[in-house]
Amino acid sequence: MKSLKSLFISTFISLAVFTTGMALWQLFTGGGWPWAVLLLTCVPSVGFFSYLFVWKPARTSENLPTVFWPTLLGTLAVISLALAGQACVVMVSLAILNLLGVHAYIRWYSRYGTREANVALGESLPAVTFTNLEGKPVTVADYAGQPMVMLFFRGNWCPLCMAQIREVAAQYQSLQAQGVRVALISPQSHSQSADLAKQFQVDFEYLRDDNNQAARALGIMDAGGTPAGLEALGYDSDTVMPTVFIVDAEGRLVYQHLTDNYRVRPEPDLFIQVLREKGLIDG
Repeated sequence: MKSLKSLFISTFISLAVFTTGMALWQLFTGGGWPWAVLLLTCVPSVGFFSYLFVWKPARTSENLPTVFWPTLLGTLAVISLALAGQACVVMVSLAILNLLGVHAYIRWYSRYGTREANVALGESLPAVTFTNLEGKPVTVADYAGQPMVMLFFRGNWCPLCMAQIREVAAQYQSLQAQGVRVALISPQSHSQSADLAKQFQVDFEYLRDDNNQAARALGIMDAGGTPAGLEALGYDSDTVMPTVFIVDAEGRLVYQHLTDNYRVRPEPDLFIQVLREKGLIDG
């Protein structure tokens, strides 16, 4: 069953694209200049998501002021035009819906609230099992003797996750040289992770969290968190909240990053700093 959030993001993006297309069509068919004002309520959203998929940043600002304020100003302008008799009910409705969508995206959809994993610092991770690209079961104990960075990501469909992985890949050689393993963990299929592996010439551990069993045990699952429609591409409806665990050579948790906003991710340099501070790599 799809969650309200997964339905929201698909609907919100569709609304912004529809409003942009309708406003442009009206402008080119003589609908009048007020339709250009309506563009201010949807172009910031369309531009933002285009930025995510084309420029592929690893993180964004928390409150997206360059999206929210132009949308608010555009909506106020459309309402003013309506009061002056120069904008119709459809324009006002679309403007308000886009503003509500932006507000909900920033203040509700992007946020997880206060998070707490089911494992504390200094403790060993629960006995969870993953499968590697060959479909063989593996556990954290299989990597005993080496510290490991465990990066839980939502899937290939998430541009912010892919950008974060590229950043880690750029740092990987220095980590590998000091005996640190990096595991990329998601609920996506092995074939999808194999496609991801082809993009990087580094020796990551690509692990699948089958049916989100590990995410449930660790308290980091995002039930129904995959945007509606991506099931058609083979993704599970449930996914994982972006999370980073660092475990020492004995499998004990020494660091965790539980972001409360999926658009805000830690820099890879932070992982290296933690590894040094914990004495897991040379300074």
